[in-house]
Amino acid sequence: MPNFKVFQDDPDQARVKIYGGNDVAFNTDSSGNLAITSTGLAITPPANGLSITSTGLAITAPANGLTVTAPASGLSITPPSGGLSITPPANGLSITSTGLAITAPANGLTVTAPAEGLSITPPSGGLSITPPTNGLSITSTGLAITAPANGLTVTAPASGLAITPPANGLAITSTGLAITAPANGLTVTAPASGLAITPPANGILITTTGLAVATGTTDVSATRANIIDTAGTPDETYTVLGLKTWTFGVVNASTAANAQALVKLQISPNGTTWQDEVGPVTINQNGLSTFVANVFLKYARIYYSAVNAASAVTLNIFFQGQSN
Repeated sequence: MPNFKVFQDDPDQARVKIYGGNDVAFNTDSSGNLAITSTGLAITPPANGLSITSTGLAITAPANGLTVTAPASGLSITPPSGGLSITPPANGLSITSTGLAITAPANGLTVTAPAEGLSITPPSGGLSITPPTNGLSITSTGLAITAPANGLTVTAPASGLAITPPANGLAITSTGLAITAPANGLTVTAPASGLAITPPANGILITTTGLAVATGTTDVSATRANIIDTAGTPDETYTVLGLKTWTFGVVNASTAANAQALVKLQISPNGTTWQDEVGPVTINQNGLSTFVANVFLKYARIYYSAVNAASAVTLNIFFQGQSN
């Protein structure tokens, strides 16, 4: 290049270079994008706020942590339409705020906890979570919520609050749990395996102006055919501890007119040692006898035998009771 010998001998001088302080050039990556590396970076937004628009923004905090100080008017983060993903470092992510508001985008907000679990410690004034209009779904294999000293309040929407427990059950541990039902009532639907409430050592108090408890009933029947043993055989053992009233009904359904049965009611405190409570009672063909204990113990059963081994007996045994 005639008359431009400096560019001819050193073509690098033809490029435009931008320098910061101390005559050091700005750092870029292999693609030419600007890279900012800092052990302590401070960004002070202007009075009307700072807007960062990016289709793929990655912020890697230095080893001593990253601090974002919001102005008095608050900090607003609007995620892109595809959602916002925050991956905490190995030692956890700590967000400290006197008033933090997270508004989920239309397609929902997903928080993925690490394998060792997610811990949310509310401020002293309490933590408030307002679900969107289509409901809030929390899925967890092991969720622990520790309420602050002044208590935890869950306010259900008008349509009600539904908690679906995991397959191995839901455990709520509290030294002072208060559940206030909405105006349209509170419904607890137990799984098929039943609902167990274990009260604390000082008892459980339920206060209500109108409490409705559905009565639990038990209705079991069994047929014992071709009974020829005259020594006697015990039938199935029933736990009657949770039943307020219960009765055994025994029908002699034998086909032979001379087939008689001897039946008695036995009770036990431990399921091992038994005492005759009622009977033995002789039941003829097509006859019915009922058995009710006068003494309350945890277990009960029917004990039956044939009067004559030559005349086989068939018994229909009914156990019926109710818990309230």
